[in-house]
Amino acid sequence: MSGKLNIADLADHDTLSLTEVPSETNFLESRIDEEPSGIFSFPKGAKTGTLLHDILEKLDFTQKDSSYVEELVVNKLLEYGFEPRWQKILCDMIEKVLSVPIIPGNKDFTLSRLPNQDRLNELEFYFPLKSVRPKEIGTLFKKYSGPDSLTDFPERIERLDFSPIKGFMKGFMDMVFRFQERYYLVDWKSNFLGNRVEDYNQEALSLAMKEEFYILQFHLYAVALNQYLRLRLPGYSYENHFGGGYYIFLRGVDPGKGPGFGIYRHRPSAELIDQLCTNLISHI
Repeated sequence: MSGKLNIADLADHDTLSLTEVPSETNFLESRIDEEPSGIFSFPKGAKTGTLLHDILEKLDFTQKDSSYVEELVVNKLLEYGFEPRWQKILCDMIEKVLSVPIIPGNKDFTLSRLPNQDRLNELEFYFPLKSVRPKEIGTLFKKYSGPDSLTDFPERIERLDFSPIKGFMKGFMDMVFRFQERYYLVDWKSNFLGNRVEDYNQEALSLAMKEEFYILQFHLYAVALNQYLRLRLPGYSYENHFGGGYYIFLRGVDPGKGPGFGIYRHRPSAELIDQLCTNLISHI
């Protein structure tokens, strides 16, 4: 699902084309104080995002044979018009992403332990929308998001410039996985935030999530996954079965630096998801 999107057609691969009323706050300026190397030197752009999504969608995370990963990567590089010389860099990136612990409190779980039968890739969702206005969405975030890192995000939603819409919300979640009877959503991000792992710390990720409106995207995904599980999982409850979500900024993940870099984790309050479901989803 590459390219741009509007609020009613939720795309992916690192771009949201929501229009915000200008403010005096500028987004992260690229750090060019050193020559990029490794994954930080890999080309930027929408084609890169699509390539990395495709590789991770096709990849068997539990596969231990390095030649399998190398063959998949080089074939995809050629398919998307990249030079084969990037193979080792992408394979190293994949190894890092799959080997870092991602669930707080469980150091043993990594994506490399996730079998294919416990994951769904590119999970499509589609639901009818009530009339949606920026002010109403912002108010819900103010009331129910709690005292967390969202801070001024409700006000930023209210500054969005789109007319009230009513129709259908359609999109795809990059991946949903199950672990110990809890369900998690994952979104892969190829964004370039700097030339070092340290440029992908939690403060930088939180800023990127807000500035690019990925927080809004994530909550819409959470609403969709909540509805999906409610319809398909007997005895479903948000508190017991919804584990949260991960936005994984692929360039910034390094197990040697710890799970605090490159991985944005969030689990919205049950109250916020319930209110978003009530106020966004039309039961026609």
